[in-house]
Amino acid sequence: MKKTLYLFLAVSLIFTACKKEEGCTDPIATNYNADAEEDDNSCTYGIVGVWTPISVSGTSSMTVVVLGETVDSFDTTFTMTAAEADMDGDVEFTADGNMYIDGDTNSYTYSGNVLTVTDDEGTKTRSCTVTSTSLTVIFSDTETYTEDYMGLEATITETNDMTLNATRQ
Repeated sequence: MKKTLYLFLAVSLIFTACKKEEGCTDPIATNYNADAEEDDNSCTYGIVGVWTPISVSGTSSMTVVVLGETVDSFDTTFTMTAAEADMDGDVEFTADGNMYIDGDTNSYTYSGNVLTVTDDEGTKTRSCTVTSTSLTVIFSDTETYTEDYMGLEATITETNDMTLNATRQ
């Protein structure tokens, strides 16, 4: 009976000793586990760092309505490089909540894939995704206003959806 108990304990120890600790093995991840020997794909990443914009894509539309009738409208889809979109230089997010872009300093918060940036014009909230090497920020804006259209009041609705893609430096 004692031999069986010792054998059972020895086998249990062998299997326990062979089990590798799982966790995030990427040192730049916010949930890095230095003790993990096997990556379990649980890594999460923060936005802090320097990012180089590489492309912008999106859709834009406008509709003009006069006396309840659509008199003009357009839809367009576009993809362009960061340079074509006049995005020169990098974007830096610091650990103390500052964002540097094009010589301007703005404040930001980032939580749960939501980026909130405050600048001279106010506060805007954007959806975003961060990986070890890439940042994707989605801009969605709809504006409705009225103006004169051939002597009549027109209601104009503009919708812009853009996606900015950047790489971590």
